[in-house]
Formats: sequence, C-alpha cells, structure tokens
Amino acid sequence: MEKTTMTDSTIAFIGLGLIGGSIARAIRKTRPDIRIMAYMRSRSRLEQARKEGIVDVILDGIDENLRECDLIFLCTPVEYNAGYLSAIRPYLKQGALITDVGSTKSGIHEEIRRQGLEYCFVGGHPMAGSEKTGYDNSTDHLLENAYYMITPTEKSTPEQIGRIRRVALSIGAIPMVTDYRQHDFSVAAVSHLPHLVASSLVN
Repeated sequence: MEKTTMTDSTIAFIGLGLIGGSIARAIRKTRPDIRIMAYMRSRSRLEQARKEGIVDVILDGIDENLRECDLIFLCTPVEYNAGYLSAIRPYLKQGALITDVGSTKSGIHEEIRRQGLEYCFVGGHPMAGSEKTGYDNSTDHLLENAYYMITPTEKSTPEQIGRIRRVALSIGAIPMVTDYRQHDFSVAAVSHLPHLVASSLVN
C-alpha cells in the first residue's frame, strides 16, 4: 500500500496565485500541522492569506527563512520561475526539494541542469485551472481529480518523486510521472490539436 501522507513539515510558496494558492489551501485543509511560508509581490494578498490561516509566515523576499523548508514550490509565471533558482540556492538545507507548477517543463529543467540542481528538483504540472486567476480565485478543491504531472530529473530519487506524489495525492489530484520532454510534446499536441481541427473544418 503506497503511503499517501505528506512527509514534509515546512513548505514555502514562491508565488501564491491561482495554482499556488489552491495547493496551499488544500494542504492546509488536509494537513493543518504543516507550516506554510509564502512570498509574492502583492503584500496585501499575503496578509489576506495569513488572516485566512493559509499562510503562517510571510516572507519579505528570498531569505534565511527558507533554510527551514523541506519543500519549496515555484508558482510564479513560467518565465520567472527559473530566475528564482539562483536566489533560493544558498538557502537550501540538506534534503530540501524544489518543485514547480509550470505548464511547460523544458525551460526550468534546462536551467536546473545549468545550475547543477538536478539532485534537488522534481518538476510538477497540476493540470487544472480556471478562467479566473490570482489568489482571490484559489480554492482548496481546484486540483481534486486533476492530473498532476511529475517530471523528475535524471538525478531524482524514488524518495523525492514519492514526496511530490504524496503532495498530489494529499490534495486529491492524480499523480502521473513522465519525462519532461514527453510532457511538453504531449501538452503542445493537446493544446494545439483543437486549433488545427477547428481551422481545417473552417477551410
């Protein structure tokens, strides 16, 4: 029987929009004992999240507080996630794991390889969303029954992959492990196919 209980006790979210906020809310609901830190540019949203009991610690930036974290979620837009890696790097404690929620994986995986961080990264893409964005629209059930794609590096261990699987399971999502290149190929095919079909029907 696979363990479904999360083993990480302190988690940081860099970015707390629709997806980051929804993951944080779902974790808070199923595991109220887990300590959650968060950083985003909108201080008022962070204050709101703390008032709602979703966030325990508001981060003023990428700082010393991250040394306490077992798991760090990158939940900013895809083009910004890679930029945070070099800032986070000095504050990684032994055994800490970085993950992300980006809808494309090649960019972050290439940056991880460039920075030699393959040993502490497992990518993720929760395949859920809404036409509405931002923390205000996050819910604790957004990811229920959604596929949660997990993209390990060549150095990810089964234990590390298992930790991200347990996050997915604990928030009600369906974890699926795949190669990041295959992920991007499949997502591109799925998102472009309806457009191709529509335009060929029109023609």
